[in-house]
Amino acid sequence: MLTGKYYHSIDAKNRIIVPSKIKEQIGSTITIIKDSDRCLCAYSDEEWEKYTAKINELPKAKAKDIARFLYANAVTVQPDSQGRILLPQDMIDYAGITKNVVTVGCGKYAEIWSEERWNENNMEAEPENFAEMLEMLGL
Repeated sequence: MLTGKYYHSIDAKNRIIVPSKIKEQIGSTITIIKDSDRCLCAYSDEEWEKYTAKINELPKAKAKDIARFLYANAVTVQPDSQGRILLPQDMIDYAGITKNVVTVGCGKYAEIWSEERWNENNMEAEPENFAEMLEMLGL
């Protein structure tokens, strides 16, 4: 279960550190995709296979646009000896990452945010709103 929130920076070569707790659980191969929230999502091999299995089971006519977007915008990376991964420039631009980065554990995957977008998008995560969401889910 990926949990926690970690702050770090992107270096001049477009590398970010994978927090050690995330790296321990996600493994040595990480698939990164663009998310609709304008962040990046990082999956272990096992979770990536589960994620794509549903798409692969759909009839080709229904799945081809989704598959094109998903696979064309996915990248598989391996952390170097210092725990850094190289992010492609188009992903950095998409997520709005300029300097500071927040990596957030989200259970089965991790999200990689620019710190500015993280702060903007999570200002609405007030305890009252969270309580309402949990109640709606019966939790």
